[in-house]
Amino acid sequence: MRGVILLLSLACNVMMTYSQECRQVLTTVCDNDVINSNMQKRASCVLGSLGTDILSRLAKLEEFFIPRPCVSPLSHGPQRLTSGVEVYCEDGWTIFQRRIDGSVDFGRRWDDYAKGFGQIDGEFWLGLDNIHEMTREGGCRLKIELWDFDGNQRHADYSSFSIESAENLYRLRVSGYSGNAGDSLSYNNGRPFSTEDSDNDSSNINCSTHFGGTQGWWFVGCGNSYLNGVWMRQSGGFYHGIVWYHWKKSREPLKETKMKLRCD
Repeated sequence: MRGVILLLSLACNVMMTYSQECRQVLTTVCDNDVINSNMQKRASCVLGSLGTDILSRLAKLEEFFIPRPCVSPLSHGPQRLTSGVEVYCEDGWTIFQRRIDGSVDFGRRWDDYAKGFGQIDGEFWLGLDNIHEMTREGGCRLKIELWDFDGNQRHADYSSFSIESAENLYRLRVSGYSGNAGDSLSYNNGRPFSTEDSDNDSSNINCSTHFGGTQGWWFVGCGNSYLNGVWMRQSGGFYHGIVWYHWKKSREPLKETKMKLRCD
C-alpha cells in the first residue's frame, strides 16, 4: 500500500496536467476511513479510466522494488528476481532454507538471520526480511521436506504461511497442517524469532544458545522443531541437532531439510 502511494505521488509530480485530480486521489487513498477499501474503485471514481490506468501501471512498477517468490511451475534452479534478490526455485516453489551437510554455520546473530547467508545452490538461509516481503500480501503456503541419515524422507505442508516485519520481531504465522512428518510447527505459531543476541522466546533460558549452538528459530519454550539447529550425526544432548520431534517422536538429529514457500 505505502509503495503504491509513494509511486502515485511521484507520478503526480510529473503529470502536471492532472495535478488537481492526483491530489484528490491521494486524499482519498490516505483517508483513514477508507484506507482498506478498493483503491482501484476509488481512483476510478475520481479520475475515471485515467485513475484506473495509473494504479494498474504503478502496481506493476512496484513489483520491481520488492522481492516476489517463484511463480511459474516451470521455475527451477537459481533465479534473480526483478528486485535483485537471488533465490532457488523448485517447480514453482521458492526455497528459503536448506540444510545438507553442515558446510554452512547456522550459528548466526540477528542481523545475519535478517539479511540471509550461505549459497542458494547449497546450504543457505534467504533472510527474514526477504521472507517477510514475499509473504506479506498473504496467500502463501509452506512446504517442509525432511531426510534422516538412513535416507528416509517425510514432508509437512501448511496451507497458510507468513512472516511479520522486523518491528514485530518476524513473528511466525502458520496454520493448516497436512503431511506425513507430523506437525511440529503449529505450536510455534505467533512466536517471534530469536537468536543469540535477541532472546524473544517465552522460556527463562535462551533457547538459541541452550542446545549446543547459537542458531535462530521461532522458539516457544523451546518447542518441537529446530530446523536451524547444529548439523550433527548423533545428538550431543537433549534437543541438540536438527530436530522435528513429531516424525519419530524423538529428538533424533536429521540430515537434510528444505523449507520452501509458494504464493498464489
